[in-house]
Amino acid sequence: MERREFMRLGAAGAGAWAITRTTGCTPAGGPVTEAFGQGVASGLHSDSAVVLWTRVEPSIAPVAAVQWRVSTTKDLSSVVASGTAPVVGDSDFTVKVLVEGLDPDRSYWYQFSTPAAQSPIGRARTLPGASTDPSSLRLAFASCQSFATGFYGAWRDVAARDLDAVVFLGDYIYESPSIQLTRPVRSEPLGLALTQSDYWAKYRHYRSDPDLRAAHAAHPWAIVWDDHELENDWDRTVLTNRPGHFRAASSAWFDYQPVWPIDGTRIHRSFRWGRLAELFMLDSRQARDPEAPSLFGGGFLGAEAADPSRTMLGAAQRAWLLDGLSAAQDETVRWKLIGNPQPIAPLRLIDLDTPELRALDPNLIKHAGLYLGFGGWDSFPAERDTILQHLEAGGIRRTTFLSGDVHSFWAGPIRADFDDDRSPVVAHDFAGGAISSPPGGPHTGLVETGTKMSPGFDFVNGRHNGYGLIDCTTDGATVTFMGLDARYRGAMPKPLRTFNLA
Repeated sequence: MERREFMRLGAAGAGAWAITRTTGCTPAGGPVTEAFGQGVASGLHSDSAVVLWTRVEPSIAPVAAVQWRVSTTKDLSSVVASGTAPVVGDSDFTVKVLVEGLDPDRSYWYQFSTPAAQSPIGRARTLPGASTDPSSLRLAFASCQSFATGFYGAWRDVAARDLDAVVFLGDYIYESPSIQLTRPVRSEPLGLALTQSDYWAKYRHYRSDPDLRAAHAAHPWAIVWDDHELENDWDRTVLTNRPGHFRAASSAWFDYQPVWPIDGTRIHRSFRWGRLAELFMLDSRQARDPEAPSLFGGGFLGAEAADPSRTMLGAAQRAWLLDGLSAAQDETVRWKLIGNPQPIAPLRLIDLDTPELRALDPNLIKHAGLYLGFGGWDSFPAERDTILQHLEAGGIRRTTFLSGDVHSFWAGPIRADFDDDRSPVVAHDFAGGAISSPPGGPHTGLVETGTKMSPGFDFVNGRHNGYGLIDCTTDGATVTFMGLDARYRGAMPKPLRTFNLA
């Protein structure tokens, strides 16, 4: 039994198990009353290995180790790997296992157990071999899931879908009370996370939600952080000015996510789907320079922001991305997908880089203008140009950015030089809304009321929560935005708009 039948029989069961058996895992959160009350999760890793995760509640099951098993069938009747894993307080009693020696391009089912309890069954998946030709790749992409400000109907929908994996682009938790107070619709303890124990408590509370747990059990995830996993708008200076704070937040993230460490705190990595697609997941924080000076978050692009030495990715990650994109094109990988915590499309309200103004001032800053937000790529225009021009120069086709952060849906083409209408389109950018964080903001409101941006967008929606779907085949790809009103417990997403890519 492969993916489709598991979705038909298993995802609903995972959600039902969470609701009926774990009284502490209600949508409002509460004390855990089952040994595996935070459920299970798996992560993409390679064509022969998967990452498995769970947490054991020490007050219910004070054990030093758990058993795990992996099967080719959902009923766990064909076990192909098994073992034990330690349970220690140093990781808040979370358990993480790297299961190797598996076959490529197939689903596996797994379960953890103690002598007295069993976890729900989850689905994991290996990647296809690099030289194979899969017929399709189906992903959900999402970000920004403030617990207090909305319900997780989006995750309920994701759990029931036939998907290969979930791409999560950051803001899994929110570290401070500020966002909780903007739209409180369900209970979450107020408090500022500063210590590792504080961050652990945040993850435990978020994982108390049965819809989130069901989405983790149903699909493997590829996941990166953004800012609220540590603090709002953090950058590389945190690593030197407050290293203890960074260690607390990053350690808790690794404890609670199905991600296997590969090089210290490196989280950027890629996942190859044969010759059909490669997914590059970016880290937009650890090497990031402070954002450009702004007034209320935006402003006129100045010389400091335009400095070509400024970086969001850092030299090493940027080289990894550019080299990886080139290699994917050389190896005839059809779709290059970039998991991008902030949209790469510029949010420019007034274009001042025009031929007329440049004739008056030959030293005019490239891409000059009034921008609505310097919290993302608009603070790093030279590095953005480097990436887009690399796509053009290398003839790298079918590049698609899957973006998060902005709590709204945006879609549009990206030109190698967005100030030149003759410049070729080298990518598309799709921002997939927010799972439950308050949607919209002044920038989306302006566009939705008819204000023109330069460059423009094909679609903007700042009224709905939700997520994005991308379905890639050798013939084309579709991106669908799924929207709902997350203020209501029973709300479920419906399609907002579908885009076709060739």
